[in-house]
Amino acid sequence: MSDQGIQLPPPPALRAPAPAQRLPRRADDRTGWLRGVVRGRETDAAWVRPALGAVLLLAAVLCLWDLSRNGMSNQYYAAAVKSGSESWKAWFFGSLDPGSFITVDKPPLALWLMGLSARVFGFSSFSMLLPEALCTIAAVGLLYATVRRAFGPAAGLCAAAALALTPITIAIGRVNNPDALLVLLLVASAYFVQRAIESGRTKHLVWAGVVVGLAFMTKMLQGWMIAPALGAAYLLAGPPQLWTRVRQLALAGVAMVAVSAAWPLAVTLWPGSTPYIGGSTDGSAWNLIFGYNGFGRLTGNEGGAVGGGASFGGVAGLWRMFNAEVGGQIAWLLPLAGVSLVAGLWLTRRAPRTDRARAAWVLFGLWAVVHIAVFSSQKGIFHPYYVSALAPAVAALSGAGVVVLWRWARASWVGWAVLAATVAGTAWLSVDLLGRTATFTPCLRVAVPAAAAVAIVASHGLRAPRRLGRRALLIAAVAGAFALTAGPTAYSVANLGRSLNGDNVLAGPASVGAGGIGGMGGGPGGTGGRMGGGPGQAATGSRPTPPAGAAAGTSSGAPGGIPAGSTPRGGDAGGSLSTAVTDYLLANQGSAKYLVAADGSHVTAGIILATGQPVVTIGGFNGNDPTPTVSQLATMVADGELKYIIVGSGGRPGGGSNAITSWVQQHGTKVTAVTLSSGTLYELGS
Repeated sequence: MSDQGIQLPPPPALRAPAPAQRLPRRADDRTGWLRGVVRGRETDAAWVRPALGAVLLLAAVLCLWDLSRNGMSNQYYAAAVKSGSESWKAWFFGSLDPGSFITVDKPPLALWLMGLSARVFGFSSFSMLLPEALCTIAAVGLLYATVRRAFGPAAGLCAAAALALTPITIAIGRVNNPDALLVLLLVASAYFVQRAIESGRTKHLVWAGVVVGLAFMTKMLQGWMIAPALGAAYLLAGPPQLWTRVRQLALAGVAMVAVSAAWPLAVTLWPGSTPYIGGSTDGSAWNLIFGYNGFGRLTGNEGGAVGGGASFGGVAGLWRMFNAEVGGQIAWLLPLAGVSLVAGLWLTRRAPRTDRARAAWVLFGLWAVVHIAVFSSQKGIFHPYYVSALAPAVAALSGAGVVVLWRWARASWVGWAVLAATVAGTAWLSVDLLGRTATFTPCLRVAVPAAAAVAIVASHGLRAPRRLGRRALLIAAVAGAFALTAGPTAYSVANLGRSLNGDNVLAGPASVGAGGIGGMGGGPGGTGGRMGGGPGQAATGSRPTPPAGAAAGTSSGAPGGIPAGSTPRGGDAGGSLSTAVTDYLLANQGSAKYLVAADGSHVTAGIILATGQPVVTIGGFNGNDPTPTVSQLATMVADGELKYIIVGSGGRPGGGSNAITSWVQQHGTKVTAVTLSSGTLYELGS
């Protein structure tokens, strides 16, 4: 039978399931809702809800197990969370310190969640990391609900499991970066568009626009990257007439823009004093949107906090998603997702315009294509963990593809050949990715291809008589599942065995984070792995080097040179501020608003975490933001707001101006009562 034949009787299995018919609930049935949650839909098989529970439990274990071992994770965000737990103004603006001198270089929605958690449970590693972990678990469950609406519960379960086992998904769910919230919001927007495709109702599209606006509030323009996929899917398959669909999408766009602009507009119109917007060149939220967090990421001309095209993700190009830095984070199921997309579009080519399955292929396919195109061509700052926003699309395509390819293989020899080639190609890539960390589970590099071979041979049972092929089908399913998921599962589980570096989150075994992973691609200058050597070595093309005179023997893995997962006493020009220095500053602060001023958040974040006091971060994230100026600093000293300044021996980091250093040395007095391991403490205004 050719692939044309599946347009006849077997094809209903390849199309979207009919909408479930809900039975009316009896008025006196007070436990009906609870039974519905436990049992699921009346039309579901008995195994569906327990299987979903198992997938969610898996995600919960991977995200929550020994979560506190990651400590403060990214200290830059951790300091902002602590500040937000102590000051509502700092919470609203996403300020780095409780005094709201400067904000972090991202919008504050994720910080709002973590700050509220810290206020409820008290500030700690666990209370800070919990919201992002819960976001990841919720994203897994919501992806199931989204995919099942188009392809049925089996595809939804496969997609949810694929997302739960994607290494970077679990990694960003265990740190305090905003990406876990971004992933949840992207999945939620796809869910609402799927609802809109079913109902044709404007409210579902407007809700999708609101959610995309919240995604913007999480990571600015990256949150908008899903908009073309959402719009194209509804424009293609929405039930109403064309101009009605256009009008509905316009309303959704208005909602998206309105929600996106709410916080920047509030900052602009704030009646009182506002902190400097970190990462901008002029203190404006709009400059941050379109510059450092906007088009500058594509061109490499970010300006603001880092600039200069710093990248942890290797050189831009067609194969970036498979290179040494990024491949182990996301590439495992990309072959399966790509084949599934092509096959799905082919098999639904003659479906009605409003076919939900084809609309879903368009939605998740464009989501993946847009993200891959942008990430691969991005010349500016690019961290491998950014691809976590791509993971739900890959998981959805893979989950739906497994089911569709399986059914196609049962109906056609062409389908069987496509399925066999896809399993073989995915297994080959898995072996290649595993081979980049030679000492990590070497047995899998043998087991994965062996399982793929067994699956391909046993899958002949798809074409055998049912009586003879049932056992072969079971063997093929188990072996195929192992071949497809063993690699990413191993990497995801490995996240639990080490403290993840929130400054540049890398999933997998510790050897990935320490550098030295080879394979396809490579970083600038021919570096493999994490664009540099092990801990303590500078990473080529990564964040600028800490100020000269930084304390020796510290790791570059976290801000301030403090190893990820530790709780610092403070930061001393890139090293560790001693308890004696901190106690001296606290004892002699007097009426000054700010405890101390120092260059860059790599120094000040640890001080904020240790003391909870307002601190002036000169130059923002790494010392390159143009704040404060010498005159502003002099005014703060004259007004009694600032008394102490730490000056590193090499001046401001990142190549900034030495004007402040010169002014401090000219007008300040060296403090000899305490000794810093590097740099010098000056007292001013006395």
